[in-house]
Amino acid sequence: MKNSFLKKIKKGIGLVIVFMLLAVGGFAQDKTVKDMLDQGIKLYDNKDYNGAIELYKKILVNNPKLPHANYEIATSYFALKDYENTIRHCNVVIEVNLLFADQAFMLKGSAQDLQGKPNDAVKTYKEGISKFPENHLLYYNLALTSFNLKDYKTTDEALQKAVNLKPAHASSHLLLGYSMSTQGNRVKCILALGNFLLLEPTGNRAGLALELMEKEFTKGVKNEGDNSVSVTIPDQKEPDDFSTAEFMLSLLEASNRNELNKNKSAYELFAGNMKSLFTVLGELKKDNKGFWWDFYVDFFYTLSEKNHVEAFSYYISQSKKDNTIYKWLDDNKEKYEAFSDWYTGYKRK
Repeated sequence: MKNSFLKKIKKGIGLVIVFMLLAVGGFAQDKTVKDMLDQGIKLYDNKDYNGAIELYKKILVNNPKLPHANYEIATSYFALKDYENTIRHCNVVIEVNLLFADQAFMLKGSAQDLQGKPNDAVKTYKEGISKFPENHLLYYNLALTSFNLKDYKTTDEALQKAVNLKPAHASSHLLLGYSMSTQGNRVKCILALGNFLLLEPTGNRAGLALELMEKEFTKGVKNEGDNSVSVTIPDQKEPDDFSTAEFMLSLLEASNRNELNKNKSAYELFAGNMKSLFTVLGELKKDNKGFWWDFYVDFFYTLSEKNHVEAFSYYISQSKKDNTIYKWLDDNKEKYEAFSDWYTGYKRK
C-alpha cells in the first residue's frame, strides 16, 4: 500500500538554520513511521495480525489521526474479526477524509455487514459513493449487500454503474448474472455471465457460472416419452423488451433435441445457440435502447457479426476441463487469435 508523507517547505532568511533543523527532525520522524508501517504490513502479510496491531498502536500514540496507520490497523482488526475496532479506526480515516478514505468506507461497510448489520452497511456504502462516485468497488459492495437483502433494484442499479466504471471487473458481471437469474431474466443472465466468463473462463466460479448459463437455456424444456419435446415458457417476474428473446431460448433448446441435431456435439449446439441468440438480440436492438442493449447486446451482436461466436463458446467453456475444448482451441489457433485480437481491441460505445 502506498503512502505519501507531505513535507512542508518553509522559506525565511533569518530562520534558515532553525527550519533546516526542523526539516531534518521531521524527515527522520517520517522515515521512522514509514519503516514501522512497512514492517506492520509485512507482519500482516505473514498473518501476524496481533504483531501488526501492536506496531500500529505505537505509531498512533504520536499520530492518532494518521490515515495510513488507522487504515492498516483497521485491516488487521478485520482479519481478527474484531469488527468494532475495525469500524472505530475506519471512522478516523473517514473523518480525516484524505488518504484511504474510499477504502475505509468499503472496509467499514464490510465489517458492519459481517456484524449482521447489512442496513448500516448499505448506508456506509452510499455515503462512500457520494464522496467517491468513481470507485466501482463501492458500487459492487453496495450491490452484494443489497442482493443478500433481496433488494434487487438497488443491486442492479449499483452493478450497472460498477461495470460501466470498470468493464473488466469480473465479479460485477457475475453478481449481475446471479441477480438476473434470481429474478427470472434468463437472457440478461446469459449476457452477464458470458461477459464474466470472458474475463474468468477457468476456476470454480467459472464452472458454476457456465453451469447456470447452460441451465438457463434448458428451463421449461422437457423430453416426453413419445420422443417429443414439450416447451413451457418460464414466467418472468417483470416482463420487458427481452420477452421475445426469452421465448426463443426454449425453442432453441427444443430444436437441439430433434433428429437433425442428434450427431452434433454439445459444444457445437452451445455455439449454435449463442449465435442464434446474439443475432436475434441484434435485430431487436434496433427498436430498443438502455444499459442492457448498449453495454451487452451491442458487444455480443458485434462479436457474432465478426464470426467469433464459435471461438467465444469454446473459450468460455474451459472450466469443464474437457480435452475436446483444448483440442479445438489448439486446432483452431487462427480463429482463436482473431477472436482474441478483436476482443482486445473492442471499444464500448
